[in-house]
Amino acid sequence: MKKKGIIILIVVLLVLAGAAGAIYYVLHNKKASNEELVYATKISDLNGGYDLTESRYMGTVESQEVKGVNRDSDKKVKELYVKEEDEVKAGEVLFEYDTESMELQLRQLELELTSINNNIATLNQQIASLTTEKAAAPAEEQLSYSAQIQNLQAQVNQANYDASAKQLEIDRQKLSMENTKVVAPMDGIIKTINENNSTSSSDDDSSNSNSDNGSDSTSNAYITIMAKGDYRIKATASELTVRSMSEGQSMIIRSRVDDSTWTGTVTKIDLEHPDNGNNNDYYMSSGTTATKYPFYISLDSTDGLMLGQHVYVEADYGQGDVKEGLWLDEYYIMQEDDGAYVWAENAKGYIEKRKVELGEYDENMMRYQILSGLTEDDYIAYPEDRVKEGMKVTHNYEDVVIDDTVEDATGGDSLYDDGYTDDGSVDGYTDDGILDDGSINNIDDGANTDGIDGSVEEAAPQDESAPDSDSEVVQ
Repeated sequence: MKKKGIIILIVVLLVLAGAAGAIYYVLHNKKASNEELVYATKISDLNGGYDLTESRYMGTVESQEVKGVNRDSDKKVKELYVKEEDEVKAGEVLFEYDTESMELQLRQLELELTSINNNIATLNQQIASLTTEKAAAPAEEQLSYSAQIQNLQAQVNQANYDASAKQLEIDRQKLSMENTKVVAPMDGIIKTINENNSTSSSDDDSSNSNSDNGSDSTSNAYITIMAKGDYRIKATASELTVRSMSEGQSMIIRSRVDDSTWTGTVTKIDLEHPDNGNNNDYYMSSGTTATKYPFYISLDSTDGLMLGQHVYVEADYGQGDVKEGLWLDEYYIMQEDDGAYVWAENAKGYIEKRKVELGEYDENMMRYQILSGLTEDDYIAYPEDRVKEGMKVTHNYEDVVIDDTVEDATGGDSLYDDGYTDDGSVDGYTDDGILDDGSINNIDDGANTDGIDGSVEEAAPQDESAPDSDSEVVQ
């Protein structure tokens, strides 16, 4: 009996010990699960990632720009100064009109104007004579004199009109004689000279040109000039982004099938002629429309490019340059009175405020060189307001967005703040350089995002309960 009691006591003690262990385990795990985490990214991953603030546009390889120069059919070409395949500079004289025949025309016009003015003087004399006679004439003849005077005044009015029109012809002829030399509208090579071409004087323009490459507008021109180089890039940008571009801006051209790149310069932004493609206007997710405008890039090299090839185009801010040392985006750095700091993970896995020494600043890429305080193997966190020293660090982004919502000061739900602002931009590319496929993708610690032809921005983690944002955008 005594032995049986001992056994029962031992069983009870074991049960109590197991219950205590279970309670400790649950409480310990609950405490651990309630511990607030901060997500940190490895610096080498940040520096290896593509610049997600960069905008890309769709482009196509095409032959160089061609402009046509017409001649006036009312004028005779005195001398042609160029021949096919000649290289010319903008402003260089292409041909000159014969002024001898133009001078004869001017003299003829001046004689006709003199004759008109003489006729006006004669008519005015007749009017003055009839007016005098009318004053002395009997009453029954007054009506006859009035009719004659009115007829002469009408002839004077018509003659004055003819004189004004003739004077305009004279002025136009004199101006035409001053512009006897026709110059090249751009640098390039003389592609063709069409001796049978001519235009009326009303259509004449000393630098009349058409930039539509290979179009009918240049096929009948007297002289066609093709810009130097084998190819150029034609791309389009929406009205929302095209005005941020400028002629002379450096650009990077990227292949769509491999890692090949080329460089070039924006030579023309055509705001007068929106793109004539079927998708001239495209619909954004907000329901508004935007118009696409073409811009053109002159290439530094065309090696490896093919006519008609589709490429990606982006502004060159130096993102392709390999810099020595460690560089960090400025938004990770906290500038304070006593120096610069970053939130970095310490050896125990907790976040700490670490002082760093800054070197050069890259204005284009908005990055600082880090001289000391960090290495590429360190993990750093974005300086959110919620980050406090001593918080546990995680390298798994999903650990900090399990619920995606946190209680705000009023007790309501608000989207988890990861330091990024959602301005409505979405990931994805369209052929006009604007993101509008409606999809929003989370960005994982600076890893590469293979987006196409549009602005790519880091977006805040989205609430799992939010509606699916992969909505179709009608172009």
